[in-house]
Amino acid sequence: MMKITRTQFGQSTLEVAALIMFLLAAYVVSQKFIVRGISGQWKTVGNAFGEGRIYDPKKSVKCAANVFFHNQSAVWYDRDCFDDKCKEHCVEVTKDPDACLGCLVGCQSDYCDQGSSG
Repeated sequence: MMKITRTQFGQSTLEVAALIMFLLAAYVVSQKFIVRGISGQWKTVGNAFGEGRIYDPKKSVKCAANVFFHNQSAVWYDRDCFDDKCKEHCVEVTKDPDACLGCLVGCQSDYCDQGSSG
């Protein structure tokens, strides 16, 4: 049997410590890339759930796109206007597609113009 001397034991400990330090350094350097990759995938999934309508943090908080009429192009409208004027025409129980779409078109504003959709 071979005997491990103190020098060999110290050298292997140093090699393991260097390996661990190298792996930690590689993780720290690539951490930002990993986070950005995960964030990008998260946004892609979120946009897929939005049925192709892209979230715009400057406009989407106040604006919304019609989810009532899937066969027509998206109409972006002001949510406050919708709450004041259009809710009665667009709720599921009393849904009148023509009245609702007309109301949504009337609630369009420059702020919510098609810039939010693409």
